[in-house]
Amino acid sequence: MPVIGAASSPFIPLNAMPTTEPTPAGSPNTPVDSRYYLAVVAGAGWLIGIGLASLAPLGVLYWLLAAGAALVAAIAFWRVGRVGLALAGLAALALGGARYVAATPPADPGRIDFYAGATGVKLAGRVAAEPELGDTRARLRVAAAELVMDGRVLPVAGDILVETRRYPIIGYGASLRLTGDLEALDALDNADYAAYLGRQGIRAIMRFPEVAVVAGEGGSPLYRAMLAARERGRAVIRAALPEPQAALLTGILLGDDSGLPDTTADAFQATGMTHIIAISGFNIVIIIGLLDWLTGAFLPRRPATLIVMLLLILYAVLVGAAPSVVRATVMGITYLLGLRLLGRRTLAVAGLFVAAALMTLFDPLALWSVGFQLSFAATLGLMLYASAWTRRIERGAEALLTPRAQPAVKRLLGEGLTVTLAAQVLTVPLLLYHFGRLSLASLPANLLALPAQPGVMLTGGLALLAGLIHPAAGRIAALPAWLFLTYTVGVIHWLARAPGASIPLALSPGGLLAVYAAIAGLTLLAALPRERRRDLLGRVHIGRRAGVALGVVAVLALLGLFWLRERPDGRLHVAFLDVGQGDAILIQTPAGRQVLVDGGRYPSRLLEELGEQMPFWDRSLDVVIATHPDADHADGLISAVERYDVAQLVTNGADGDDDAAFGALLLAAATDGAIHVAQAGETLDLGDGARLEILQVGAPGAEEGNDASIVARLVYGDLAVLLTGDAAEAAEAALLAGGRPLAATVLKAGHHGANTSCGADFLRVVAPQVVVISVGADNSYGHPAPAMLQRVAAQGATVLRTDEVGTIELVSDGRQMWWETERLVAEP
Repeated sequence: MPVIGAASSPFIPLNAMPTTEPTPAGSPNTPVDSRYYLAVVAGAGWLIGIGLASLAPLGVLYWLLAAGAALVAAIAFWRVGRVGLALAGLAALALGGARYVAATPPADPGRIDFYAGATGVKLAGRVAAEPELGDTRARLRVAAAELVMDGRVLPVAGDILVETRRYPIIGYGASLRLTGDLEALDALDNADYAAYLGRQGIRAIMRFPEVAVVAGEGGSPLYRAMLAARERGRAVIRAALPEPQAALLTGILLGDDSGLPDTTADAFQATGMTHIIAISGFNIVIIIGLLDWLTGAFLPRRPATLIVMLLLILYAVLVGAAPSVVRATVMGITYLLGLRLLGRRTLAVAGLFVAAALMTLFDPLALWSVGFQLSFAATLGLMLYASAWTRRIERGAEALLTPRAQPAVKRLLGEGLTVTLAAQVLTVPLLLYHFGRLSLASLPANLLALPAQPGVMLTGGLALLAGLIHPAAGRIAALPAWLFLTYTVGVIHWLARAPGASIPLALSPGGLLAVYAAIAGLTLLAALPRERRRDLLGRVHIGRRAGVALGVVAVLALLGLFWLRERPDGRLHVAFLDVGQGDAILIQTPAGRQVLVDGGRYPSRLLEELGEQMPFWDRSLDVVIATHPDADHADGLISAVERYDVAQLVTNGADGDDDAAFGALLLAAATDGAIHVAQAGETLDLGDGARLEILQVGAPGAEEGNDASIVARLVYGDLAVLLTGDAAEAAEAALLAGGRPLAATVLKAGHHGANTSCGADFLRVVAPQVVVISVGADNSYGHPAPAMLQRVAAQGATVLRTDEVGTIELVSDGRQMWWETERLVAEP
């Protein structure tokens, strides 16, 4: 939810500029000063015209003729009160309609969407934007250049969306040859997503075609340099912070929220706080506040404002100038221009409409962008309501509270509550219309989380700058940022779990119009005589130096407490991570050494779990074991090896020739650490009496597949944990025949509890007290199999499943063991 001004910054005096507003026109014949009203009327007319043109099938010529007639009439009647102004608005409306029609020409043989529906085509094109990388797939925007169909070579233009596998990674500017089916957007099951793609200028889609990379680099050198700068920033943040803090900071500073785990993203969505994640108007407001604070100490207000505006533009370019970033930056500059330089609210509102008109002039389809609508609505709400509501809070505080208590209440309610509400008054109806849900947790989430965001951006920005100088400096500088980010994530998750945090409530198009009509009516009725604005911030009673010193002491104390809590406790920890339908097991020895066995399918899910389990300063793994190349065991390890300093990768000897993802894992490990092929019978000494015995590296004759898994036995004192990978019947039979010790207190069930695992003879020899099943909720494989569960029950073992209780952690001192699960088993 991109929102500009979702909350105030403690550095921005919203009503610092004294203003003199024109007296509203009193009758139809009263002359109207166009400096104050023409931009608003014309801008609104332009936007309405674009919307009407999408409903009215008229040609460009008709719209232009109407615009010409209305413009001539507006000039003729300009001095006749509001009549001329209304005619000017009609002229802008017709011009907006003409612009929309011109931007949506009919299909022709020179455009790629003309051939949508063709199968088995060959297409040449170039990757035209930064790829969107998910856990398992990539989305590429490809600018089509040439189509081969029925033996004919046809020059074409237009962009298509290509969905392909994540690996091998294909970068911006790569020239591709694609072979597959060309589909129209309406072939997608999700009509809303199809409409979104159409508004982005996507004409057709190709899903999982054959992809051949002809050339690796191309496109704009400047854009490529910007992407390289963003990737450098991502790498610095990843090296300095664990997950999900790193992904959150990457979204806040660099506008890339693709690495945010689904669970965290869902929590932000449920609490209505997604405007924090990616660069939006809210982030721009915080940046304006920080820059204003930094420049205000050295420069007069107007020169400082001009410098802030210039730095905003440079920041937008640095982070890739995505449409959402440009939109938020333009609206932020509009806000500064109207209220800070010109000092009039009416001019600020006029500037907002001019900015919206300019953005839709370049891209009329932006009007249907949810981000555009929310940014515009939030900015308008901030301009219309924030100052008036804040003044009322101040007057109430002065009447009811002592002078000593007034500043704190004004800051909390005047800045936090009123500005948050002002930004949400006009955005909530849009959210109900587009998403059909009302977040009851939004207001408390804003009040609790937003005060920390200036700290996130300031300390996160400093950590990024330090990391660019040296990785070690970045990790040290990131410690305060980790505190702010951890607080933010914790608050959002806590509120998202609250009953009724989000409830279904939808608005129809008619309902949306009715709600806005009611808001407009109430706004006009509540209008009060204008008065000079007062400064929001007031005097800070505590000295700045004392405040800074107190803050530093508090941050150091908190970091010290976290350090003491997360130090090795002299016990063995084995965490069976909840990574969905896959395996991932983190072993932490009594001395703090760490072994990761498998990583599941989804990198973001694994990285979030590692961030929860490992100390926030720890960026290393001693050993990573890929039991076999299956995607649900190995794909998540790629990002782990890239993000952490891995001393050794242990594999079963498989190569990556036929598996691009496993090849990427081997390549990542080859650059950072040694690759070791496990051998049956060897032992990895983990220190402090803990050891990992390699019992088997694939059953005899199992060159690939589940039975080629590494099977290992973790031993610490009287405790033994048997880790079987995806071992099934053949592997279990080979283990029984091998003669090596198999007895274990805890057994990790092979192949997610499939019926081919945990045979009766195998269970009898292992004799586990606890069987852990790593399995995804509601998976399509039917895991765990009922027959397998019956065999375990007959053995008398307790079953713990990640789909039921989440991450399962075993703690042992070598004599006893304790269990901790992420959640309780739901009652039937």
